[in-house]
Amino acid sequence: MSRLNFGCGKNIKKGYINADITPFDRVDEVFDFNVFPYPFSDSEFDEILADNILEHLDDIPAVMKELHRISKPDGAVRIIMPYYNCYGAYNDVTHKHYFSHLSFEPFYKKDTRGNYFIKEEFELKRLKLVPTRLGKVLLFDFVRIPLSFVFGQIIQAIDITLIVKK
Repeated sequence: MSRLNFGCGKNIKKGYINADITPFDRVDEVFDFNVFPYPFSDSEFDEILADNILEHLDDIPAVMKELHRISKPDGAVRIIMPYYNCYGAYNDVTHKHYFSHLSFEPFYKKDTRGNYFIKEEFELKRLKLVPTRLGKVLLFDFVRIPLSFVFGQIIQAIDITLIVKK
């Protein structure tokens, strides 16, 4: 199984190709994630982990197109990112994008005519909202989500897994 740790930083994972823009110790591939195409073959990876990297990049649809290209059919793309109104999202001046639980719908949800919003197709496997300590008190997402539109610090992160359809 081939796996890519996309935007690994210093979080080197065994059994993965660890890729980052900075040549930290034990990073396998160093390249600029805002420059396309990426230095990987079509359909190379069974699994891609993008842990707290997409919010730093310029063009999210272009990145998703590239992740789709380098993923095998039925490969998994797991994306973890800070929730838009949590401290982790807006306390970092290098963040260029902010995400809610609805942000990735254009990649897996069809429009009213049955067409995908984005040409590259994904299927939603899992969408988990990671609550803050305060959010855990509220117990359920059907309570957390509406409150998160009014109050910050209820949901801290989004953990979404998309399956590549080719």
